[in-house]
Amino acid sequence: MRMGAVYTAFFLFVFALPFETGVFAQEQGEPAEMQIKASVKAAPKKARVTSPKKAGARPPSQRSGGVLAKHLEMAVLVDAQSRSLEAQFRATSARYATANSITPGSPYVEGLQRNSVAGNLRNYNETEVEVGMPLWLPGQRDAYAGTVTTGLFEVEERLALRRLEVAGVLRDAWWTAQRAAREVSVARNRVATARDIGADMTRRVELGDAAQTDALLAENETLAAETELAQSEGAVKVARATYAGLTGGAQPDGKLESVRPPIDIEEHPALRAPVAALARARAQAELVDATPIPSPEIGIFGRQEHNDQYATDRSLDLLDPITNQRTDATTVGVRIRFPLPTAGRNEPRRAEALAEMDRATAEYERAKLVVVAEIKAAHASLAAAQRAAKLANSRLTVANEQFELSRKAFKLGEISAFDLYRVRQIQLEAQRMQANAEINVGVAISRLNQAQGYAP
Repeated sequence: MRMGAVYTAFFLFVFALPFETGVFAQEQGEPAEMQIKASVKAAPKKARVTSPKKAGARPPSQRSGGVLAKHLEMAVLVDAQSRSLEAQFRATSARYATANSITPGSPYVEGLQRNSVAGNLRNYNETEVEVGMPLWLPGQRDAYAGTVTTGLFEVEERLALRRLEVAGVLRDAWWTAQRAAREVSVARNRVATARDIGADMTRRVELGDAAQTDALLAENETLAAETELAQSEGAVKVARATYAGLTGGAQPDGKLESVRPPIDIEEHPALRAPVAALARARAQAELVDATPIPSPEIGIFGRQEHNDQYATDRSLDLLDPITNQRTDATTVGVRIRFPLPTAGRNEPRRAEALAEMDRATAEYERAKLVVVAEIKAAHASLAAAQRAAKLANSRLTVANEQFELSRKAFKLGEISAFDLYRVRQIQLEAQRMQANAEINVGVAISRLNQAQGYAP
């Protein structure tokens, strides 16, 4: 075999690798991407591999519509952590290319050219070309595909958990804006009532039915009410701007949500994420067990060598029997590199994989305790808020009736202006308490839904 045959065999091997992979996909009648997913190990029971856009979606029975669902979609689109997780999803998906490859690493090409510069060999020339690749160990490819599948599952669950976290921030910002809006409503009512009483007080002073101190008391109350209104209007603008910043421009208008029915606690995103992390850690441990050594390598090489040397030919002239002859040889062979396992390499990797499993297990157990406690606390908070709202409504009814009777008594001269404003302060306190109690009920509903893991 001459040097040309060696080069021909090398190029045929190089071009056959991609061609073989493409033909296999075409023979199955599927695109290359589908062939990748079809060739890897089957996903675990819960390892649903979907696109990152669908990763945060919950089962249909858990979905809730309304303004929160639309605003949450907008908030997730501008959330940096969510976008980072989506990028991580795509990066992890790209590892399927390795799982579908016939080799765990890159094929290699080696070449050697050697010439003699001194010694007994004259014009010695050696040329060697080698092509080879690393090999999958038994079970290593399936174990690697398992790490890819479980890795995607973990990112998917982390996306769902992040979506729930964004929903919690959005709910808090919503009710902050709603509370500020109710305070504006109470402040405006206070200003209107103060101006009405102030106009009546001024008229009574002009008629001589009241002292100037009563007019000053009315003016003081009006200024206090206008100051409170200005402050509350500023607070509501800040709250709405904060909410718009979270959602990318949406405003906290409309109805938020109602109490959702309880779900299986194991479906809570805060528990699904550590379960997915545990599955990924277990798959990594299986890969460590399936990879006790670095990938062995196999290569095919061809070598061509020649040199000039003197030879004695007795058939020639006896006076000059030495002639110059050329020798050459062509060799084809197989070279194998097989590393040996050592405890120094394997034990740290195995210990790290087991430690990751222990960490994921501990995280799950801790998260379950926290979720159960939060759900219980949210139920208790909602019940307390509902009872307080009923009492606040009753108190406001009494305060309103008391204030109306006091105004009539003041007009009849039965009580002083100071007594009237003292009753008015009681009514204002009842109004604020009723507004806060109503907002607290909504906050408690949102916190209960948040504790149960609902993110529409």
